[in-house]
Amino acid sequence: TLFVLLTSSQYLKSIKIYNVEYPILILSSILGMMVMVSSNDLIVFYIGLELQSLALYVLASFNRDNELSSESGLKYFVLSALSSGLLLYGCSLIYGFSNSTNFNEISQNFNFEYGVIFGMVFVIVGLAFKISAVPFHMWAPDVYQGSPTSVTVLFAILPKIAALTVFIKFLYGPFINL
Repeated sequence: TLFVLLTSSQYLKSIKIYNVEYPILILSSILGMMVMVSSNDLIVFYIGLELQSLALYVLASFNRDNELSSESGLKYFVLSALSSGLLLYGCSLIYGFSNSTNFNEISQNFNFEYGVIFGMVFVIVGLAFKISAVPFHMWAPDVYQGSPTSVTVLFAILPKIAALTVFIKFLYGPFINL
């Protein structure tokens, strides 16, 4: 994060924007990632994911004068909304069939019902969109091209690490028996 903030100063000077919002957006996305990684509940995980994503939407389209930047922010928003919908549908299936959103309670009350398994698949697909894993990676080059270089560095590393950590925590927590 410190590297991104230091390299961003040259970019902000080059486009003649001296806003305080840029570091605040980066730090709020980092806060969302930290909430996401430290969560032990599906609802808290989703709140952290959305806090991260909302800041990243704005960062992707930070250069308002550039058409590619606006396009990348819009593409990132639309496709991230699709992945959030899939993820929320999976969370609702898991909650509906296990009667809990807490990871520990889900693992204790786990039963091999098809609804829980479908919910797990939808959550995995939603997280695969977020980490731009194959075959859900088609949005990434367009978003990376239009974003500022320092934001692209942030996009390429930190959200992927956070989502992979949650992915592993999700599979080894409530669904270790599966």
